[in-house]
Amino acid sequence: MLDLCSTNYFNPTNFKVTISKANYPFLAFNAQQINHPSMDVDAVPVGHRLASIPFTGDRIEFGAMSMEVMLDENLKVYGEIYNWMERNLETPHNLNSGVLYNKGDGGLADYQDIRIQMLNSNNNANREFVYRNAFPISLGDIAFNASEEATFITCNVSFRFDYFEFI
Repeated sequence: MLDLCSTNYFNPTNFKVTISKANYPFLAFNAQQINHPSMDVDAVPVGHRLASIPFTGDRIEFGAMSMEVMLDENLKVYGEIYNWMERNLETPHNLNSGVLYNKGDGGLADYQDIRIQMLNSNNNANREFVYRNAFPISLGDIAFNASEEATFITCNVSFRFDYFEFI
C-alpha cells in the first residue's frame, strides 16, 4: 500500500547544474534558477461525418530551457555564454552532411549536454534531466541600478536542444 505520510517533497533549491566543466565552469556554479521547458504533443484532428476527432500526434515539441545565473564582478559567466553564442554564429553549416563544422580547426560546433541533477533531502543525486546537444539562444539583459540596495546582479540565459531525457 502507498504510504503518503512518508513522502519527502522536492525542495526547489536542491539541484545541481553540470555542463562542460572544462569549457563552462562558471555557468554551472552560478546557476540560481532553472526553468524546465514544456513538452507538447499536438493532437491531430481526423475528420469524421459530424466532427473532427483528435488523435495523438506523431511529434514532440520542446520549449526552451532557461536559467537565471548570478554574475560575478568579472562577468566570467556572461563571457562564457557570449563567446559560446558568437562561436556558434561563426560556424558554417554544411548542408550535404547535416553536420556543423568549426572554421578554425575543422572540429564539430559547440553543442553541449546540460545536466540538471535533482538532489534528495540528503543532498544525493536522485533524478536528472539531460538536455542533449544544447546551445544558447538568448543572453538576457543586465540591469545596472545605482539607486537599489546592494543585491547580486543576475542574467537570464535560454537554451534550445534536440531533446531531453528524464533519468
